[in-house]
Amino acid sequence: MAQAYPIPTTIEKWIKQGKGQGMGKHYVPWFTARQVPSQGRTHTAKGIKSGREHLLLSDLEWYYFYLLEWSDVIEGYREQYPLLPIEETIQIAENLGVDHPIDPQKRELKVMTTDFVIDQEDNPVDVVNIKPANKITLREVEKMEIERQYWEARNVGWSLVTNKDIPVPYAMNIQYVHKAHNLAPYHITDQHVMKARALMEQRITDLSHKLTDITDQVDDALGLKPGNSLVIVRHLIMTKQWKVNMKTRIDPNRPLEIVGFNYDNSSQQGGMRHA
Repeated sequence: MAQAYPIPTTIEKWIKQGKGQGMGKHYVPWFTARQVPSQGRTHTAKGIKSGREHLLLSDLEWYYFYLLEWSDVIEGYREQYPLLPIEETIQIAENLGVDHPIDPQKRELKVMTTDFVIDQEDNPVDVVNIKPANKITLREVEKMEIERQYWEARNVGWSLVTNKDIPVPYAMNIQYVHKAHNLAPYHITDQHVMKARALMEQRITDLSHKLTDITDQVDDALGLKPGNSLVIVRHLIMTKQWKVNMKTRIDPNRPLEIVGFNYDNSSQQGGMRHA
């Protein structure tokens, strides 16, 4: 049985390092990409809401991160959150009659983690486990039940999200516009945005023009650096000043499907509880 394996001696050390603690930009994930072998690709992305780099251990987590960034009802989130104290998950596993997860290389028990702990406006905390539907084996179900019972004891809702729940084109559209939320690195001013937006909105709803034709013309008309008007388009979408069809992949070489314009920068478009 897994309980015959020793408890990691690194737990207290990592806790002292601040891992699994803090909120917002001060939160530190329990694992780093190097410490967790993943069957998928790992990603890092800077969050707008948190102002820090997030560690995403698979493509599905990466997609879900962007859906969380887009949501208007989710205030923040913490990834790779440790289920501590480890004695609690050991006891739950024992009660269930299943093996506790181990680190096969170190031959010791493994601290379990939740993929995302989510903070929302009307629900202080919710948690999400993300798994590909075709990877949910009996063993994965056992581990998820340990996790679910851990959070149930804290009156926290637990949800399983699979690839069937994640609209990939939607997430990839958010990824495409995400970095343009902050225009400072591009040296684009509010004045540039105002002028470029006014010119583009005269033609953008004409679906006979591909997006880059319009943005190239605006770059020339305003004397902007080539590509800056396209950055402004991405910014207007990410800040929800332009509402577009997010279910269809945004392709700069095709017309942009505009749903409407929003002239109140503080207003927000739609919301999601889970992706």
